[in-house]
Amino acid sequence: MRIKFFTMGAAAVLAIGLAACSDEAAGDKADIKPEETSAEEMPDDTEAAEEAEQTDLVEPSENEIAGDTDETEDAEVNDEETGSAGEEIPDEQKQMAIETLKGIIKDAEQGMVYRFASGFTVGESTREEVYAEIAEPEEQAGEFDFYHGSMGQASYQIKYDENDVMQEARYFGTNVERQTNLGGITKEDLRKEIGKPEEERTISATGETNIVYHVDDYELQFILGEDGTTDHVNLLKKSN
Repeated sequence: MRIKFFTMGAAAVLAIGLAACSDEAAGDKADIKPEETSAEEMPDDTEAAEEAEQTDLVEPSENEIAGDTDETEDAEVNDEETGSAGEEIPDEQKQMAIETLKGIIKDAEQGMVYRFASGFTVGESTREEVYAEIAEPEEQAGEFDFYHGSMGQASYQIKYDENDVMQEARYFGTNVERQTNLGGITKEDLRKEIGKPEEERTISATGETNIVYHVDDYELQFILGEDGTTDHVNLLKKSN
């Protein structure tokens, strides 16, 4: 009986041992399954990335380079054409400048300073009258009272004689949209609207040009800057 029990016990122990080995083998297989495959089995991501980089770094062909150059040159040409066109004064603004010129001539025929308060006249209006209506000037510029323009208002310089009578008036126009007034008036415009001047001389100190017209009893001087447009206009009594 003891021998039989021992035999059965040995068989049970053997069965348990085999089961344990089987479980361990299964566990080993489970551990092996999720492991990454070898480098030989996996696709080479590094090589794929390098190929992509090489594709991105492919140099453009000569045709592509030429095409880019042509587009750049076309853009530069268009910019230049736009710039030159931008320097031209539109017809509407040019017409406004011509209307300003006509107004200056019309007032000059009566000796009136263009758009200076209520129509002060060279050779008649006094300093006292001007100060009473406009106030004293912001600045003295040599022998001239200097009234600075602002917000579309023109600038003026007024000179008086020893009796405080207005001797000369200088109209500088406006700085806002200047091309619609003096900045739009050229020598060609003067010849077209007024005719041949009495005199034309160069002001050596400034490089400006003084174009002189006689309008009835008055002298009208258009001072043109180096750019060919009118900088300011002088009105004074015509000398005998």
